[in-house]
Amino acid sequence: MKKNSLYYITVLALVTVFALVGERVQAAGDKFYSDVVRLEKIVTKIHENYVEDVSSGDLVDAAVGGMRGILDPHTAYFAPKDFEDLKVATEGEFGGLGIQIGTRDQMLTVISPLAGTPAYRMGLQAGDKILRIDTLSTRDLTIDDAVDRLRGKPGTAVKLQILREGVPKPMEFVITREIIRVESVPFAGMIGDSIGYVKVTQFAKRTGEDLEKKLADLKKKNPQGIILDLRVNPGGLLNQAVAVSELFLKKDALIVFTRGREKSQVQEYRSQRDPAWDGRLVVLVNENSASASEIVAGAIQDWDRGVVIGEETFGKGSVQTLLPLDGDGNTLKLTTAYYYTPSGRCINKPENAVRFKREREAKDSSFHPDTTKFVTKAGRKVSAAGGIAPDVVIPDPHYTRFAQELFRKTMFFGFVIRKRGEISAKTRITSDFQVTPELLEEFREFVFSDSAFSHFQSTALLALEDSRDAWKKERRDRDSTADTASMEFDKAATALKTLLRAEVSKEFDANREFIKRQLKAELLGATLGDDARTDFEVRHDPQVDAAIRYLKDSRLFVRTLKPGKEKG
Repeated sequence: MKKNSLYYITVLALVTVFALVGERVQAAGDKFYSDVVRLEKIVTKIHENYVEDVSSGDLVDAAVGGMRGILDPHTAYFAPKDFEDLKVATEGEFGGLGIQIGTRDQMLTVISPLAGTPAYRMGLQAGDKILRIDTLSTRDLTIDDAVDRLRGKPGTAVKLQILREGVPKPMEFVITREIIRVESVPFAGMIGDSIGYVKVTQFAKRTGEDLEKKLADLKKKNPQGIILDLRVNPGGLLNQAVAVSELFLKKDALIVFTRGREKSQVQEYRSQRDPAWDGRLVVLVNENSASASEIVAGAIQDWDRGVVIGEETFGKGSVQTLLPLDGDGNTLKLTTAYYYTPSGRCINKPENAVRFKREREAKDSSFHPDTTKFVTKAGRKVSAAGGIAPDVVIPDPHYTRFAQELFRKTMFFGFVIRKRGEISAKTRITSDFQVTPELLEEFREFVFSDSAFSHFQSTALLALEDSRDAWKKERRDRDSTADTASMEFDKAATALKTLLRAEVSKEFDANREFIKRQLKAELLGATLGDDARTDFEVRHDPQVDAAIRYLKDSRLFVRTLKPGKEKG
C-alpha cells in the first residue's frame, strides 16, 4: 500500500506540474496537456500491468532521461546529492579537510593538500596512501564515496590511517573539518619583472572579488601588461562573468545580453563600475574554455580591450535556470536562453543546441548557418560561428603517445613521491633546481620496470597488430587451413615486432626535454606547493610566451586590434 501511495503521489505531482504549465501553452492552441495525459496513462499502464514490478522512481527517471535525449546537452536533472555537488562547484566552499584525492596503484591517494587547510597544517603529503577513513577500509571505496566520508560538518573530526613512502608503519591523523574554500583564482604572479599573470579556473561565488584583490597586488609591481588565463575554465556563474569583465571594461559598457522564448529572458548586463586594470591585456583561451569564460573573452574582444590568444573556445553559450521540483533537493537545470556578445554574436555553437540536431537529422534543405558579419568597436570582423575565435591562433602543445602514456599512468607522480626524500636530502629544491642526467636515467629505469607501463605500444606496434589481425581474418575467410604464406607472414611479423619493441626505448630519448620539464614541475609541486609548480609551468608555456611577446611589443599589440582580416 505504501508503494502504491508513493507511486500515485509521484505521478500526480508530475501531472499537476505539467498541467499548470499546460494551461498557458494550451491557451495558445498547443496540445501540450493532452500529450502529458498520454504520458501519465503510459506510466500508469506499465506500473499496473507490466510482467514484473517496476518502481515509479525508475519509470520517472527513464522518462526524464528520454526527454533530455531530445534537448540540448546542458539541460539536466539533479537528484539531491548531485545538486549538493553542483552547489559546491558554484559556491566554492564546503566542510572538509582540504585534500585532492585520486587512485594510484589501486589505492586511495592524496594528490595534493591545499595550502592553509587542516590537512596541510597536520602534515599530510602528496603521495600518502589512505588506508582507512575512521574505521572503514578504503580498499573497495570509490572516489565519490571517499569524498562523501571526508567531507562533513565543520568542527567534526575524522581519523585517517596513512601509509607513507619511506615510513615502515601506517600513521594515524585525527583532523578536524573546516570550511574549505575552492580557489577559483589559484595563482597570480609576475613573469619576469614586467608581465603580470593570473589564472582563473572557474567562475564561482567570489571569483570577481578574489580576482580584483590579485590584480591590486599585481598593480603594485607596475606590470607592462597582464595575462588573464581562462584556458580549461568550464565557466560557472553569470554574475561572476559580469564581475570579472567589469574589472577590465569602461563603466556602462555592455558585457553580454541574453535572449530566450520569453520577454523576461531578454536581459542586458553592463559594467557598473570603473575598471580595475586599464592597461594592456591578453586573454588566453582554448577549446576547453566555455560559458562564463566565453562571455569574458567575447566582451574583451568586441570592445577591442585586449588581444585574445590560443584556440577557438568550446561554444557553450546557453543560460541554465535551476528549477526546484520539490522540497527534497530534486532540481531541474533547464536551458532557458542564449548568451550574445556585445557585437550581437551568439556564443552557442550549433552542435550545442537541440535545434541544430533536429535540423541536421531531418536534412532540412531550408536551413542555413548564420552568415551575418559582426564587427568589434574598432570595426574588426569577428566570427559568428559560435564560440570565440582568438585574434591570434597558438595551438595547445602537442604530446606524443609516449608522453600521454606517461601522464595517464601517473609515472611522474609515482617517481617523485618515491624519490622525494632522497632528492631533498642531497640538494635543496628551489626554482633553480636542474634535473641531472643521473636522475633522468633513474626515471628511465623506473618507467620501463613498472608493470603499469610495460605494455605500452608505439603507433607502429599498434599498426602492426592491426595488420596481423586483418591478415589472419582474410586468410581464415579464404581457407581455414594454414599455408606457407601464413607461416611466413607470422615469422616476419614476429621479427618486426621484436625490432619495434626495441625501438620503444628510443621514445624516451625523443621526449627527453619534455620529461625533464615534467619531472621538475612534479618535484616543485610535491616539495614547494602548487604555486611553485604553476610558476615554473607558465614560464615554459608556448601560449604564455606568445602573450608576453604581444604585451611587450606595443606596435604588434595595437596593430592586432586594428581592422584587418576576419578573426576565425
